Amino acid sequence: MRQVSPKNTAESQPLPLYEQIKRHVMAGISDGSYRPGEKIPSENELVTTFGTSRLTVNRALRELSSSGVLKRVHGVGTFVAAPKAASTLIRIHNIADDIRGRRQALSIRVHNLSRIKATAEIAGRMNVSRGDPLFHSLLVYCANNVAIQIEDRYVAPGFAPDYLKQDFTRQSTTDYLQLIAQPTEAEHEMQAIAPNAVEAGLLDVPGIEPCLLVTRKTWVNGSVTTFTRFIHPGSRHTFFSRSTLDNTES
Repeated sequence: MRQVSPKNTAESQPLPLYEQIKRHVMAGISDGSYRPGEKIPSENELVTTFGTSRLTVNRALRELSSSGVLKRVHGVGTFVAAPKAASTLIRIHNIADDIRGRRQALSIRVHNLSRIKATAEIAGRMNVSRGDPLFHSLLVYCANNVAIQIEDRYVAPGFAPDYLKQDFTRQSTTDYLQLIAQPTEAEHEMQAIAPNAVEAGLLDVPGIEPCLLVTRKTWVNGSVTTFTRFIHPGSRHTFFSRSTLDNTES
């Protein structure tokens, strides 16, 4: 088991304790102390190690679980999740631009635009506290009246205070948000999923349709501004990348 001095850690890294705990766990995974499928120290052990509250430890483990690093089994413990294949062939793009670029008719269906209180999962994604206010939008983007993407987006009110006043049938959320500020950092995750009943209905596809889920978290100057789930029907969407490769050796 990895050993850590809470005092030294706090002095050398002036970060919130839950972030220190996350870094401690991630370091253990990186150096092989905690291997895929193995159980990590319990919440009680981490409470004692870091001299902090169970609530703080729970937040750290919850955020690592939400991002797929850990897997929590109720009544059993928390385990290192099996690694998934990852790709960096994702750029921040605007689905509306893709549709326009193909000279197809763009239409946007707005299914929800509201102020909500952050759930535990979304609070972890947005780096806020549970119950804090957030803006939420649920849109479906269509090309030639065929649904090709669900956009389930959460926005920090302080970043875009007029978000709920916008008419997103006339402009994409990305168009609007990037007018405020371009992201300075972004994190993507991509995986294959089966849609639930609501998602299949919004996309007008069978429940057995394979879909691609892309999650994106963006920052502007160190502050989290958005967390978004994009769901694409597998039969209607393709990712394409072209790069110029320089094979010159220095």
